[in-house]
Amino acid sequence: MHSRFSEKWLETVCSLLPDVHSAVFMVPDQANNQLHLLASWPETLDKHKDFLATVKYALKKKGEICFSRALVIDGQALDYFAKPVYIRAKLAGVLAIKMKHLPAAKHLSVFHSLRRSVKWLGLASFEKPESGNDEFYSHVVGVLASCFEQGSYQQGLMRMVAELTSHFNCERVAFAELQGHHCKVIALSNSAEFDQRSNLVRKIADAMDEAVEQDSAILFPNAESKVIQRAHQELARKFGSGSIATIPLITERKVFGAITLLCSEELPLEAKTLELCQQTLSLLTPFLALKRDQERGILPKLWDSMRDGLASLFGLRHLRAKLITSLVATCLVLSSLVEANFRVTADAVLEGEVQRVVAAPISGYLLSSSVRAGDTIRQGEVMASLNDAELKLELTKLKGQVQKLRREYREAQSARDLVKVRVIKEQINQANAEIKLVDQQLASINLTAPFDGVVIEGDLSQMLGSPVERGDALFKIAPLEGYRIILKVDEREISYVEEGQAGSLTLSSLSKWDLPLKIERITSAAKAEDGANIFRVEASLPSAPDALRPGMEGIGKIDAGRERLVWIWTHEIVDWFRLWVWSWWP
Repeated sequence: MHSRFSEKWLETVCSLLPDVHSAVFMVPDQANNQLHLLASWPETLDKHKDFLATVKYALKKKGEICFSRALVIDGQALDYFAKPVYIRAKLAGVLAIKMKHLPAAKHLSVFHSLRRSVKWLGLASFEKPESGNDEFYSHVVGVLASCFEQGSYQQGLMRMVAELTSHFNCERVAFAELQGHHCKVIALSNSAEFDQRSNLVRKIADAMDEAVEQDSAILFPNAESKVIQRAHQELARKFGSGSIATIPLITERKVFGAITLLCSEELPLEAKTLELCQQTLSLLTPFLALKRDQERGILPKLWDSMRDGLASLFGLRHLRAKLITSLVATCLVLSSLVEANFRVTADAVLEGEVQRVVAAPISGYLLSSSVRAGDTIRQGEVMASLNDAELKLELTKLKGQVQKLRREYREAQSARDLVKVRVIKEQINQANAEIKLVDQQLASINLTAPFDGVVIEGDLSQMLGSPVERGDALFKIAPLEGYRIILKVDEREISYVEEGQAGSLTLSSLSKWDLPLKIERITSAAKAEDGANIFRVEASLPSAPDALRPGMEGIGKIDAGRERLVWIWTHEIVDWFRLWVWSWWP
């Protein structure tokens, strides 16, 4: 970029910021190894090395930086601000400013001004311009600088329309802001004061509205133009203008206002002149908007901010995100107002009210097994058998021993040995008792069902021939009627459960049925299961269909009153968060 243009631009930037001490615009070489000074302000600045550290740090961070109270000169604290300048995704240089210390709350406004200044700089070509273009840009920056040398925004506008009138040889130049949906003329060359109701001003405003509504610059007369030019034709007819040009002013994708140039028949505007004027105004418009915003009061700024926020919220941009956000917000509001049934959910297991264990009556070896878990049995039906070979051998042995003792008994009686007779008699009684015990064991060698029911535990088909000890539980049987529900309620939800509450049960194998239940008993001790502490809650089924079988599993829900939906959905995580905060709170 040409140094003179950069100096003019830097001078304008410094004029927009309060209490600037000095500023530099430095550009890196192609290898980004060294920095070269392209422009400085004021022009008499002879020392710029104190900016190097700030510029290098901004390049390292690739973003905006601020060093507060980095330097004190003559008892006054100074701040350093720096911003890398990127034009068309390429690093153009670094803008660094040294200014009077500001509170941290005002740093954002400084960076905002720098961003807008950089946007304006990006409108200029970043290649080395030809001499004619360089003169053009220098003239534009000169116009801009002369505008902001004025004491107020209005005076700056008057100076701008005067400069444009002189530069483009116009009879009049009018500037208008877009207020609401119509343009309002607020600056008119060769007229310090004018009446908004005058015919000239009204016709100029109509011509500006015509250009803004069509979003196009209008040059009249122009036979090749396809845009509507009625307002321009009326303005030329009534006030005798040779040619008229109106250019809408755009900044940040919004219409800021419009400028109308009125020329005589001797010096009419040409298409090339209109294009040159458009380039000039595209560079001037951002700074005009910035200057106007700086002079506006707090209330108008708050109103604009509120209006922009509402437009962003209710406008058509990002419609999908807005619809989703509105839907979520509506759901949150409704959930905080609407009440619903709060139900405690727990895993459930169906058990019989009576459960009987079939145990091994004696020690022995498993001979056969005819049932397994899930089979339905009838009372007296043989479920399993033990091997009786050892018992039969023991019985044969005992019977032979009894016969031997009886012979000895008769011999003792013949010999009249009363003591021996008494001893042998007791031995015979003992042997008979052992025979009776073996008979009883042989009678119980077959395990039979004590009642009609279903086998809920026990599968001995893979254990045939293995030893069993007396008292080993081989089967567990439950009757086919009379059930209870065991609900495994998490300890975080147990406080909402009370005896007598109603609920419903849905079993995995009978998912179409919703069975009513009633809480009967709550255990007082927790039990660790699957990594969580649970309480066993017993519930009864007022009506049990025939399809139920012990051991079925499902989900039970206990009615615990009515609560707001938002509480129902969030109470678990809120309780967890409250406990977590309390555990860390000193």
